[in-house]
Amino acid sequence: MDTQKRDIKRPDFCVVEVSHRCMFKCKMCNYWMSKEDPDELEPYHLHKFISSLKEFVGMPFEMNISGGEPLMKEGMLDLVEFIADQGFRFSLVTNGYLIDKATAKRIADSGLSFLAISLDSLDENIHDFLRGKKGACCKVIEVLKIFDIQKGKLKNITLQTIIMGQNLDSILDLVKWAKDKQFSHSLMAVTRPNMVPVDPEWYKKDEFNFLWPKDTRKVLNILEELIKLKKSGCRIDNPIGQLEKFKLYFSDPERFVRDTPCSLGDGIIHISPKGDVYLCCEMESAGNIKEGDIGKIWTSQKAESIREKIRLCKRNCAGMVNCYREVL
Repeated sequence: MDTQKRDIKRPDFCVVEVSHRCMFKCKMCNYWMSKEDPDELEPYHLHKFISSLKEFVGMPFEMNISGGEPLMKEGMLDLVEFIADQGFRFSLVTNGYLIDKATAKRIADSGLSFLAISLDSLDENIHDFLRGKKGACCKVIEVLKIFDIQKGKLKNITLQTIIMGQNLDSILDLVKWAKDKQFSHSLMAVTRPNMVPVDPEWYKKDEFNFLWPKDTRKVLNILEELIKLKKSGCRIDNPIGQLEKFKLYFSDPERFVRDTPCSLGDGIIHISPKGDVYLCCEMESAGNIKEGDIGKIWTSQKAESIREKIRLCKRNCAGMVNCYREVL
């Protein structure tokens, strides 16, 4: 395929998974099963990539740093400070478990744009069960109190909540609580857990069906209430169009929720802990940042071939449903 026949725009968002390691055993994610990998990116690989990305995309540009639990990564806070110094607008997603007062101060003073902390319910039994870690909910509340005192340069703390069967009755109370505490909120629809083979009927399997909300009408009503809350000024990060598409997804998860072809490959760079570059995490890698320049990888013939496959894909995946918030 001749990549010159189509204008390839530069990406507008980058996700960097620094590690799949995690001390939690979340029911909706199997990354915690990952072992320490000798091929995992070293801190110098990540610093070099950030510099090359800046040169390729220019500013302003948005990034997301995630895992696993990114704070388990060696040199993570140094990396956060480096990214901030380069001028990126970026978020760090964490379960909060490794944050103490000293870590919180360094994060708050780093220049990080957004800190996203996972919280699925104010009921500790529900959150701790879903996250597979006793004391997880109490730790998040403790961390939020620390940041309330020690905000530094940190402008925004976002609570990240996954809509699932187990926490469905907790969602609205959690969002209203976050509003009272002046936190913003990012909502995600439960999708096939990470590291689970592609299967359109994953939610019907015995090991996962407890994650899927059984009462569709209740889900739709809750989503409608969330839309009303957003319209009334509640700091819900999701566009209303995405919340509307969540209704379609929960009504029929096997029906493609987009009205147009998937465009993930036109806007997002996804970097794996090994440095593989993905335009879609469910397709092959376009290259590796250890071996090639990100600009050349993004504009390569291989990348364009993957984009064509993405445009033809009709499967609801986590990236398409949750992560790319253009009007679906």
